[in-house]
Amino acid sequence: MAALADGVLMIAGAVYIVFFADDFLGPFIGFLTTLGVPVAAWCGVMLADLLLRRRDYAEGDLFRPDGRYGDIPPGPLLLTLAATALGWGLVTNTAAGWLDWQGYLLGPLGLGGRTGDWAFANLGVLIALAIGFLGTLLPSSSRVRAQEGRA
Repeated sequence: MAALADGVLMIAGAVYIVFFADDFLGPFIGFLTTLGVPVAAWCGVMLADLLLRRRDYAEGDLFRPDGRYGDIPPGPLLLTLAATALGWGLVTNTAAGWLDWQGYLLGPLGLGGRTGDWAFANLGVLIALAIGFLGTLLPSSSRVRAQEGRA
């Protein structure tokens, strides 16, 4: 299913770029910026989780919902989604018109809006990374210790 979803997205993206886009670079930069925010949030979660661990992951348990790590944990997933939402509010991209919705927090936070001094600093990527990292590091140490204690 993942390969099918990936294939559909790749074909749709290629069709858009080849037949509908005025240029390639603008949408590509917009895509990278937009994707960079959730990747940074996820990276922060993973880096904090790795920092908390004293042992390697039990590889077999990573693939079993009944293993020591459980199924999809709601905490890191919700944290990644929240960090992504905040991060997208702090990035802008004028090269791709379909991304005009980004940067919605730049004005309310006093950072000059979508055209101000901070508009193109891509603060959202850094903020998403920090939120993912700190949001995992602080509350997850007891969960990690419990996982490492199971055999």
